Amino acid sequence: MLTPTTAAVKFDLLPTPEQKACSMSVGEGLNTFWTLVEYLQKAADQHQPIHQVEETIFRKFMVAGRWMLQAFLDMSGSGDVGPTVIAAGDSSTDPDQELPRLEQTHKRPYLSIFGEISVERTCYGHDRVEAVPLDAQLHLPQRQYSYLLQQWLGTFVVDDAHAEAVRKLETILGLGIAVKASEDLDREQAGDVEPFQNNLPVPEPTEEGPILVVTADCKGVPLVRSALGPEEAAEPPLPALANQRRGKGEKANKKRMAAVGAVYTIDPFVRTADEVIDEVMRKKAAKRRPLPAHKRVRAELLVGKVALFLWLADEVVRRNPEGTKPLIFLSDGERALHDRQSEYLPENVVCILDLFHVMERLWKVAWCFFDEKTQKREAHQWVEERLRRLLEGKVDSVIRGLRYQSTQRGLRGPRQKAVKNTADYFEHNRARMKYDEYLAAGYPIGSGVVEGACRHLVKDRMERTGMRWTPSGAQAMLDLRGTYLNGDWTAFWEYHVEHEDQRLYRKMRDAG
Repeated sequence: MLTPTTAAVKFDLLPTPEQKACSMSVGEGLNTFWTLVEYLQKAADQHQPIHQVEETIFRKFMVAGRWMLQAFLDMSGSGDVGPTVIAAGDSSTDPDQELPRLEQTHKRPYLSIFGEISVERTCYGHDRVEAVPLDAQLHLPQRQYSYLLQQWLGTFVVDDAHAEAVRKLETILGLGIAVKASEDLDREQAGDVEPFQNNLPVPEPTEEGPILVVTADCKGVPLVRSALGPEEAAEPPLPALANQRRGKGEKANKKRMAAVGAVYTIDPFVRTADEVIDEVMRKKAAKRRPLPAHKRVRAELLVGKVALFLWLADEVVRRNPEGTKPLIFLSDGERALHDRQSEYLPENVVCILDLFHVMERLWKVAWCFFDEKTQKREAHQWVEERLRRLLEGKVDSVIRGLRYQSTQRGLRGPRQKAVKNTADYFEHNRARMKYDEYLAAGYPIGSGVVEGACRHLVKDRMERTGMRWTPSGAQAMLDLRGTYLNGDWTAFWEYHVEHEDQRLYRKMRDAG
């Protein structure tokens, strides 16, 4: 069995009050450690389950960690730098200020991952706290929550509801954090996302593919009723009923569309029409399919498509400054997206209509011609034949065939309308359906990247049961979740801490 050592910290000269306090805190931490060692012997003798021992070790080390952190604070002192301190003015034209030391020290709580600690500081100012050297020295956050604790909480929050994330963190660390505080922290952190993204380095050219792809789509985010426009929220709510049913066409909630975009580069992937059909109709994924390089996703709710396309345009310039790479814009047929594309993206962009949206239209028409229960094989063959024609560049032939079959079969009502809408959709987007040329050039023709972004970035986090968002809260979550999914989480936190530090302690640092 190990033998406890003397719990002491040795100093060369007579210890100062700070050193004495540090020595006592270290001693408490060592006592906690040796108490744990004694427990391990008893646990082994009693054949305790290993998971119980594991948790006890973790909890004891949390206590010891708190004492070690307290020892660090003890050694750091109170930040007393003399009777006065010089702080920079509020602006470059304002003179420096000489601030006197306040008579009494001030305490502030600091909630670390080990638990709450009280930090005693010497403060300076004229009858109020205007400068705190220790805060700047220790890089203390604006709120009581440590940066490490905020980062860990944020890692949970980008995947789970705030209440669930707080509950998980409490289960692990035993710390209680208010849900409202978690929401406020999200908004504050999200304010640094855009400047962080604007300062990201451009990927190395050797790591990029020869084709630059820009893709965009929209996804709804459910909002709280108070955030709806006047015309949406004008009607008074109906009396609550035990089993209230929605009217025909009435949605469970109101949504605002978030514009979702992605940028990436990729290697050419030359295919034949048959190879594409094997992939999309028979789900035979090609093993040689290239993967997107340096994919970045983003979602904009508050400003919407304009803000998204400003970012996309900036990414195009950053990642293709010479304009030598083919630029592809992949999307569905939504006119608003193509209007923004023509406004913000270069003129030489190759616009491609997403093949999966085309297939959705073909299947919708197929069920107008065939019975869904008894003619599935016929419908599958019909869709495959039309898809092959489109991939071979025979768009006009498909359009004429749709209109002819609708007339020949004597369709009426909704079925006739569905066929007409699809024919008109293809007619309107025919310039974006040159699939034979796209396949020969090796261009991507499916917007799976942005579809995945709509699902992972928006739907999986924003549309859970019962969730309703304020616009600002939703945008903050989209910003942080996008940063997390882009793989920038650690780098973003380093940036956030540095910039909050600069905002909080600029006066002290400008004055040296």
